[in-house]
Amino acid sequence: MKTTVSEKKVACHTFGCRLNQYETEKMAAELRPFGFTRTSDNEAADLFLVNTCTVTHRADRDCRSYIRRIVRQNPKARIVVAGCFVDYDPETVKAIEGVDVVIRNSEKESLSDILRAKLPELFEVEPDKNCSTLISDFFERNRAWLKISDGCNQWCSFCIIPTVRGRLKHKPVRDIIEEINNLVDSGYKEVVLTGVNIGYYKDEERRFAARNLAALCRHILKQTKLHRLRLSSIESQTLGPDLVELYREYGGRICRHWHLPLQSGSSRILKLMQRPYNREAYIQRAEQIKAVQPNTIIGADVIVGFPGETDDDYSQTRKLAESGLLDYLHVFSYSDRAGTKATAIKEKVETKVIRNRNIELTEISKRIKHNSLKRQIGQVLEVIPQHKSNGNGRLWGITDNFLKTKLPADTSRNKSILNLKVISSTSEYLEGTILSHN
Repeated sequence: MKTTVSEKKVACHTFGCRLNQYETEKMAAELRPFGFTRTSDNEAADLFLVNTCTVTHRADRDCRSYIRRIVRQNPKARIVVAGCFVDYDPETVKAIEGVDVVIRNSEKESLSDILRAKLPELFEVEPDKNCSTLISDFFERNRAWLKISDGCNQWCSFCIIPTVRGRLKHKPVRDIIEEINNLVDSGYKEVVLTGVNIGYYKDEERRFAARNLAALCRHILKQTKLHRLRLSSIESQTLGPDLVELYREYGGRICRHWHLPLQSGSSRILKLMQRPYNREAYIQRAEQIKAVQPNTIIGADVIVGFPGETDDDYSQTRKLAESGLLDYLHVFSYSDRAGTKATAIKEKVETKVIRNRNIELTEISKRIKHNSLKRQIGQVLEVIPQHKSNGNGRLWGITDNFLKTKLPADTSRNKSILNLKVISSTSEYLEGTILSHN
């Protein structure tokens, strides 16, 4: 008996960044014409797709653990593992008992062709040629992501991503506009532009005058009815005058949130990291963007314990974190990553010192984030509910300046934008009164 459209289900799980999250949704959309419907990863499915991350050793470990658990819990399902961990260590992934297919990053766009060849029993029906493979729904989420570029040419000395993602490449403007218009038609009010290094975007087709990210954003804002556009992590050295001016001009539609990876507050360590800026340049750009729109939130990634980091180097990072310029930190402890230049630096920092620095910076991050939340009291902010499903009964939203908001339980869980007057804050989130819906 042939498998029918209604009988096939695919469950997906994503590790890592928003780029991975977008690619998971895209792969799921590619399976839609073959009759696959989406289900959550805690329910039975015919096909489990795990999209992996390899940014740290811990990410590798978490991916391995999850894959083994899925295999144990779903003995009848076919297991497909894709993503960065596959590219970094394909033999380890292939050796996990129960994994049926592995997909490298370069093969993600050919997912359906590969699975038809390797798992033919799940593809007994011909694809529906009238079924679009554009992403029209992000599973259980009310905000959308869109990959505008992939790969990285920066080669920071601690980072493995250029090895597993390849060189920088960009999606044409026309495809980006088409995807956003499709998402807007599907009810999405916010789209997050994502990629490994989006600040270096340029339209390689040259059909549009989009020589940089600012020009792309201008096309999006003019050619779509998208309510708000959010930029994911962007390198500070790419934050040029045209992007700053665009933010000034379209402040109502460009989210007041910028994530500018710092990595270290010491120019000496930044040089060892092969980061293309110094402390002073970073501060100048962050101050510039924060001055453009009131209540702009800036976050940063920071690595503690990079080889050669002295007490003075760390002190410079700590002082910058406490300066009032930054509103939150993502703190990472350095560990050697095979295949990166930093592994060859001999002056390693003791594990105990790294741990203590991480603890201290994490506490600083909690304080500065709490201060940012308290500043919102009395403000009216635009909030989008995060998830469509009930989850644990609580409903959380995200403001345009990327602050977590607890919403009343009876709030609609759709993609509407809520105008919320903030009345109180905790160390983690805001609460308020809903004034209206858009």
